[in-house]
Amino acid sequence: MKKNILIIGYGDIGKRLTDVLDSDLYNFLLVSRNNKYNSDDFIEWDWLSKKEFVHNFEKIDVVIFFPKPSRNDESGYEDGFKNSTENLNKIISKLPIDTFISISSTRVYDKESKSSCKEIDSIDPIEFRGKFIKEYEEKQIDLYKDKLIILRFSGLYDSQSAKMSNNHLHRDNAAKIIKFFIENDFHFKSYEIFNCSEDNPNGKISNKKIKDLGFNFKEYN
Repeated sequence: MKKNILIIGYGDIGKRLTDVLDSDLYNFLLVSRNNKYNSDDFIEWDWLSKKEFVHNFEKIDVVIFFPKPSRNDESGYEDGFKNSTENLNKIISKLPIDTFISISSTRVYDKESKSSCKEIDSIDPIEFRGKFIKEYEEKQIDLYKDKLIILRFSGLYDSQSAKMSNNHLHRDNAAKIIKFFIENDFHFKSYEIFNCSEDNPNGKISNKKIKDLGFNFKEYN
């Protein structure tokens, strides 16, 4: 039987993910504010809207949530990480789900953080973006508990864009990380957080936890 995959905030990484997942094994429901990729499995939904989107899934095996600020100011981050989380939960809470994958950011670590920031380290971001993302993670943990996997992505890049910092992640690696968790179906006993940052001697984000689990980062120029 095919597994049902719900992707909220379907965009570039979501498209890369569906391209590498076997469509014979998965049903996709792709939710975004516009059908940029002209998918037949698309549902239009504005995460700031209090309206519910209509779907035909009776059960969801994996939810993948890409939060996105509506603007780059504090209000935009509150919309993208706090309000969208609350609106989405009103829909998700009515359905049985197995796994909820929340995309987050290594921005929760302060720029002045020590080298080799680990998932177990306490975080107390100073900048407002990091603060809202931390609150978003805490809300997701409260809502989804042992069903939750938080993936903290470092600065994203691809062949069309340069690496933005010493802590970076190619968009194809980002898609492959999500694929790794979908296909392996780990069923952790509690929520788990994973830093997703490529090897870099000048980087400050530890990726040891996800590598110990078995994920191998592909190197890109």
